[in-house]
Amino acid sequence: MFNSLFAKLTLVLILLFILLGSLTISITFFATDLYQQEIMQKLNGSVATHIVRKTDILQDDKINHKALRQLFSSVMMLNPNLEIYLLDEEGGILDFSAPPWKVVRMSVDLAPIKQFLAGETGKMGVPIRGEDPRYYEENKVFSAAVVTYKNKPRGYLYVIIGGEQYDSIVEKIKGSYILTSSLIVIAVGLFIAFFVSILLFAILTKRLKNLANTVSKFEDNPQRAPVFPHFKQKGDEIDRLAAAFQTMAVKIHHQLDDLQTTDTLRRELVANVSHDLRTPLATLQGYIETLLIKEADLTAKERRSYLQTAIKHCLRLNKLVAELFELARLDASETTPQQEVFNLAELTEDIIQKFALQSEKNNIQLTSEYTSTELFVSADISLIERVLENLLENALRFVPEGGKITLALSDIEQKVYIKIIDNGAGIPETEIPYIFDRFYQLDKNRCVESNHAGLGLAIVKKIIELHNSVINVTSIPTQETTFSFYLPTVLK
Repeated sequence: MFNSLFAKLTLVLILLFILLGSLTISITFFATDLYQQEIMQKLNGSVATHIVRKTDILQDDKINHKALRQLFSSVMMLNPNLEIYLLDEEGGILDFSAPPWKVVRMSVDLAPIKQFLAGETGKMGVPIRGEDPRYYEENKVFSAAVVTYKNKPRGYLYVIIGGEQYDSIVEKIKGSYILTSSLIVIAVGLFIAFFVSILLFAILTKRLKNLANTVSKFEDNPQRAPVFPHFKQKGDEIDRLAAAFQTMAVKIHHQLDDLQTTDTLRRELVANVSHDLRTPLATLQGYIETLLIKEADLTAKERRSYLQTAIKHCLRLNKLVAELFELARLDASETTPQQEVFNLAELTEDIIQKFALQSEKNNIQLTSEYTSTELFVSADISLIERVLENLLENALRFVPEGGKITLALSDIEQKVYIKIIDNGAGIPETEIPYIFDRFYQLDKNRCVESNHAGLGLAIVKKIIELHNSVINVTSIPTQETTFSFYLPTVLK
């Protein structure tokens, strides 16, 4: 139950309201009591001075007990809350109006009295309180005045404001209906505030609860990206947390898709590599075993034929392994293009010369076209050379005898566009999206005579991507196929 944030917040709120209620009631009683004492001291602060002026407390430098008795009687009739004490110069009690058996102190501290007479206030503005002779450990507000004889101080008139009768009245007030009703109102107010706060907590934590549920669902099924329809992109912390988690979850979802795609490609790669390696290895093994078994029965011509076939498959294996390693380096970003400025037209001519004999042998016309012979670009010359070789080699495979291949260069808007155009069999439109996949071949029947594993175009695409370019393919079946990409021009 207390594992939820809402329950924990509710428990903390209950404790806070209990503390707040207790503190409020305590402060109310304390502040009310201090306020009443302050009001009484201000209203009755001049009582002692008035009594001293109107009464002859000392007669012939002696206490006038008769006048004091009359004073005590009059005061008790007019204001029973006042208790009068006559003090000597050291604070000793000489006479008083309270019943004798109730007075337990024989003297009082003069420091509060002197502070009162000096017109000072208590600490933090509270009323000044002096010792109550009826109690050992209780102080009360008072009024005081100096008693003089022939202008010489002889003692003090000390008037306790709120005597024993006042204490009993206060106790009755504390148990009164008004005070009880006030406490009930405070309690009800706190109770209502508590439930309103609980409601607000429930509303505020609802979104957090929804977020936690969505995260739990995503944890159970990470294949499905979470959606938070009730959150704002630019809201409070919960909204920003939801937006951040949704962004993270979408990335995780895409990464999982990429992992699945990579796993599928890995399985296909293993299957294709196994197929492409198994066939030439089996053939190579067969011919070598035949040579060993029938060595005495074979003629020199037959032995030479067997060895030539074995060499042919060895070359095929070498080419396949080399292309696999090259593609692996490109995928692992181990190959970084070594940028340099070179004339692409000159490189093109060199490559045309390289394939001239093969094209003549197959009766294929291999030509080049330039808008300028000064086409300088910034790229890795060895990688671009590999791209052009792979594309021309691919074109020669599919152009029939008597066909034509054109390598065209054009300078447009600070870019050199390279096109390899052939009039071969073309590529079906449905096959174009897959021709750059590894081990993909238009001819699904991979015969022993084929020396191509379907990695050439995959290598081309990767190299072009390393140069921040894109290779495009357009084809009209039985008529024309064009491979094109671009490189940035460098002004010389």
